[in-house]
Amino acid sequence: MNNDNTPKSTWQRWEENSAGRLVAWLSDERRPRGVRSPHCWIIVALMAFLTLVYYIDQTPLVSLAPFSHSFFTGVHDLHRTLFFIPIVYAAMVFGVWGSLITSFTFLCVVLPRALLFSPYTDPLVRAALFVILAAFIGTLVAMQLSRIEGERRARAALDKAYKELSQYDKRLRENQEQLIQAEKLTSLGQMAASIAHEVNNPLAGVLVYTQLLAKKLNSGTFTKEGALESLAKMETELIRSSRLIRNLLDFARQSPPALREVNANEVLGRALELAAHSAQLQNIQVSKELASSLPNIMADFDQLQQVSLNLIMNALQAMPKGGRLTLRTSADDNQLKIEVQDTGQGISKENMHKLFTPFFTTKEKGKGVGLGLAVAYGIIQRHKGRIEVQSKEGEGTTFTIYLPRHHEEEN
Repeated sequence: MNNDNTPKSTWQRWEENSAGRLVAWLSDERRPRGVRSPHCWIIVALMAFLTLVYYIDQTPLVSLAPFSHSFFTGVHDLHRTLFFIPIVYAAMVFGVWGSLITSFTFLCVVLPRALLFSPYTDPLVRAALFVILAAFIGTLVAMQLSRIEGERRARAALDKAYKELSQYDKRLRENQEQLIQAEKLTSLGQMAASIAHEVNNPLAGVLVYTQLLAKKLNSGTFTKEGALESLAKMETELIRSSRLIRNLLDFARQSPPALREVNANEVLGRALELAAHSAQLQNIQVSKELASSLPNIMADFDQLQQVSLNLIMNALQAMPKGGRLTLRTSADDNQLKIEVQDTGQGISKENMHKLFTPFFTTKEKGKGVGLGLAVAYGIIQRHKGRIEVQSKEGEGTTFTIYLPRHHEEEN
């Protein structure tokens, strides 16, 4: 299988077509090999015939024959050249060893004549040159055909691998669709179970306080202070349910941001106000390292505040025994950076790649359904930004938001 679109030379096309078919025929593994091969006996017959031709003019009868000055006499170099045919043939069929063995046989044929009958002063040199040249040409042919055979086998193996890969890819796609469907059903089940649990708890609390208020009214022990305390607790539980429903709606709708000029320091300040009471109750110190001359960016104030609040609440929940929450802002020519850092429990390596997965949470039951970070990730993406996290177990976590200073929609 060749995916190269570059033009091929005539030699390359010949290698792939004519030479490739010739090599495939000569190297057919179904044919007998060695002395059982018909090629072997063809080479033996050629060597015997050419040896006869080479020595026929040295016999006493040749001078009496009418062809004494014909093709069979007086052209010793041509006779020796004809031995190239079986040598090349052996190289093509049996490779380098076939070429060398046939060349050695050629040497054995020409040596007696060179020593006994040659009229030249340097008969051995002339004979040796022919033998060396024949062996060299045969070896080159064998090496070239071996390379072509290797490439042919490699192409065949590659074609087979591509076909197997294509079949495997098709099977992987019938399996992938089934897996996606199974994951959807699993996620739907997890979502239903988590929502049912999260909504049931606050509603159960509201029901208890409602029953308690009714009981106090019936018994005449109803007091204004007790009623306000129960109503406050009911309000807290209902707010918690409302936040869950809002996160679900945000995750489902993924509404586009309503862009306007926004100051990130102001967004963080608003989000921190909503979480300040929780930070005080947990004895968490808040440090603000906000750039004084921070440029405004084009963003959706409410969505950015929701992201900041989600990150801040996650940080507070990671420090149940107290710690330090640090909020930072900075900017360069291209982007604005917001950091939310805590000194809490940190995140394990095996959970790092799952953080932004919907419905994934490491919190205890009743503490969250794993939508906060998924919602935050979606909002930041729709703002053409990105969110990164660095964490070390036992030392804390830092979430970093990068937002473009110049939004595409400005132009």
